[in-house]
Amino acid sequence: MKILVLAPHPDDESIIGLLPLRLKEECRARVWVAPATLGSHVPRQGARRKELQAAVRVLGFEAVSPEKKLTAAGLARLLRGLGPDVLCLPHARDGHATHRAAHLLGVAAMDRVGKKMAVVETEYWHPLQRPNLMVSASRRHLATLQRALRCHAGEVARNDYAARLPAWMSDNVRRGAELVGGAGGAAPDMAYATLYRARLRRAGKWQPLFRGGRIIRTGADLKAFAELLGQSPSRRA
Repeated sequence: MKILVLAPHPDDESIIGLLPLRLKEECRARVWVAPATLGSHVPRQGARRKELQAAVRVLGFEAVSPEKKLTAAGLARLLRGLGPDVLCLPHARDGHATHRAAHLLGVAAMDRVGKKMAVVETEYWHPLQRPNLMVSASRRHLATLQRALRCHAGEVARNDYAARLPAWMSDNVRRGAELVGGAGGAAPDMAYATLYRARLRRAGKWQPLFRGGRIIRTGADLKAFAELLGQSPSRRA
């Protein structure tokens, strides 16, 4: 399996990277990260490029040579060249202008390519209203994500995302228990999780990837989901 993570900024790949990390470790997926931007502060862009390279080494991902600002045409070339089975990108209402722009960028690039694509939408600045996927994180997964986040030293210095990651992922369990597991359902036996929305993009329209919600706890759960992803994207179109 091949996964492309469209990160609005360098550091987003580490914040939302649990699912790609687990797919890499447990299903031998290959994961690339393409930053949509290197941030708006021009003097920091060179450092942010280096920080991204350090973070992806921790995660075992690969960084696509970042442009100062990725265009729809540039991303479409990446999609054609890399041929990912899955594109990860922010959801349309994530509460940061660059995150929302990255969503539009990803959709425009997919529609240019014109092939069916499995899409995993991520959240951070504004929660997904209808997540359909909750992925459990072990303490080891959490520690890996925090180590990767700390590589983004300039960002952590002004706002310690790494220190606050456990609280965010813990609260995701509270939300996901009912938003993904179903209203009135018991909280799942996990301490940390990340929420996503998985669906398909085909011929300029969104289509469901599966019905209901999925909670991924075990390796078996993850492999079943990976098989579903492998059946759905461009390789079968």
